[in-house]
Amino acid sequence: MEADQSVLRGQAEIWKYMLSFADSMALRCAVELRIADIIHSHGGPITLSQIVSSFPADDYSSSPDITCLARIMRLLIRRNIFTAAAHRSNGEDHALYGLTDSSRWLLHDSELSLGPMLLVLTHSWLMAPWHRFSQCVKEGGIAFIKAHGRDVWQFMSENSDFNKLFNDGTECSAKIVLKTIISEYKSVFDDVTSLWTLVVGREGQSLSS
Repeated sequence: MEADQSVLRGQAEIWKYMLSFADSMALRCAVELRIADIIHSHGGPITLSQIVSSFPADDYSSSPDITCLARIMRLLIRRNIFTAAAHRSNGEDHALYGLTDSSRWLLHDSELSLGPMLLVLTHSWLMAPWHRFSQCVKEGGIAFIKAHGRDVWQFMSENSDFNKLFNDGTECSAKIVLKTIISEYKSVFDDVTSLWTLVVGREGQSLSS
């Protein structure tokens, strides 16, 4: 019996890894639709209908599928990206969707946002190299080059859309890292007025001397 349970746990683990990509794709959908921003702009939890009604009309050639959105939100709620609370109004039951500490990192207009980094990391251009791992093991080489026929820097120089996407992603992550460094090691920067001061030292002497 214990052996059977062990085999089933192993199967469950494989299923978990096979389907883990769904979390990333659902999260990407939320960022593309700016769901966190919509909830934030209302100042509190709102219904699915209110979310959908806030979508820019020019972005859609037909009515949004609220049932599809409900399924995506259900997954993101289970992953603690959003919250849902039962609410009754006008004799009908509704769910009110709110933000969590995680979804606040997806706000586009926030000074510190991970939205741009999520969009670049889950884009098909950067997902394609992951499908070349077995080829890299067999032949050696770099996965991005095998997927796109050029390295990432050349690809960016030839593709302005990817260049902007990549730069936006790295910019947002750099802001977060820099803010953390300054916050945790504030005393190191007390007398620093420029990067040059940090590199050559306060008295004009190299820090390595």
